[in-house]
Amino acid sequence: MGLDLNPEIELNDSRYRNWMEYDYNPFFVFNQSGIVTYLNRSAELLSGYEPIKTFNDLALSYASIDFGYKTTFIPLTFGKFHFFAITVGYEDENSIGIKLYQTPAIRENAVEKMKNYDLTNIYVLIDISISLAKGRLRSASFRNEFDPAIPEFKLSQNDFTKILRKIYDGFDPKCKLITTALKLKVGEFLYVGGEKYQLIELQVKGAPRIADYDDTIDALSNGINVAASFESDRATLEVPLVTK
Repeated sequence: MGLDLNPEIELNDSRYRNWMEYDYNPFFVFNQSGIVTYLNRSAELLSGYEPIKTFNDLALSYASIDFGYKTTFIPLTFGKFHFFAITVGYEDENSIGIKLYQTPAIRENAVEKMKNYDLTNIYVLIDISISLAKGRLRSASFRNEFDPAIPEFKLSQNDFTKILRKIYDGFDPKCKLITTALKLKVGEFLYVGGEKYQLIELQVKGAPRIADYDDTIDALSNGINVAASFESDRATLEVPLVTK
């Protein structure tokens, strides 16, 4: 039986745009002047690690000679992002698009097994930590960007709260805006004792940020199977989603 397709469906319908907007793979569209006219959420995150001009130059370098689409398998790395291929396409001289395909990340943890931690609502722990941080960071505004679909999962509540407190302690009192982003990572997993766990990413961003507590955060994180990474204006935690 063939597919019964409706030719009247508008591909620019918001339902279809959302498939691109929430795609795991970054996608950019540039006009003929090299100015970005569209980027999805993954591309927006990627642009925090690499100037957007890089991706316009990449699109121009790997575009097909004639109008159309061309896929090239090429290893690329920008910050913590790794890619194995790109597709470049253009149907006229007014715009060109590029999609980068992320390499799925699977890590093996040295810990033999996951401990039987308490069932935790991570949103509550973050809210408590932010409330405590507001007493010291009186000049800062706090903005939350949360994926609302993360379920309760098992976590060492005491240790994780200590980690969060140290992360917020790492921001200078002169900081004006602190953004806390929480999302479920797509295509990345952690293996512990032969079990595969999906990852949650918690990122706290602001400036000025000092690195005085980074070693402590890293040590505490390693003890509960959480991966910590740091940049000049942010701290990022990758937390295994243990639900059973």
